Amino acid sequence: MPTELSQKIQDIMTREMGQLGKFIIKKQCRDLGIDPDNIKEEDVPKLARALGRVMVTFGGPEKGRAVENEIRRLVKK
Repeated sequence: MPTELSQKIQDIMTREMGQLGKFIIKKQCRDLGIDPDNIKEEDVPKLARALGRVMVTFGGPEKGRAVENEIRRLVKK
């Protein structure tokens, strides 16, 4: 069962990429040594950057920045 933070990131990526979104998260988490079901607040900056870079490929620089910023906002107080 994913943590709330992991679920929110999955929701964003699924909204943007459909089922491919979960695969992208798993791949980026594996590359960064992060458990995709237990993403911690301190993991978010580097994961957001990685997911934003992937989204540039699919939607261009603006989409990449938008997704990165949305994910980063999940942990801003």
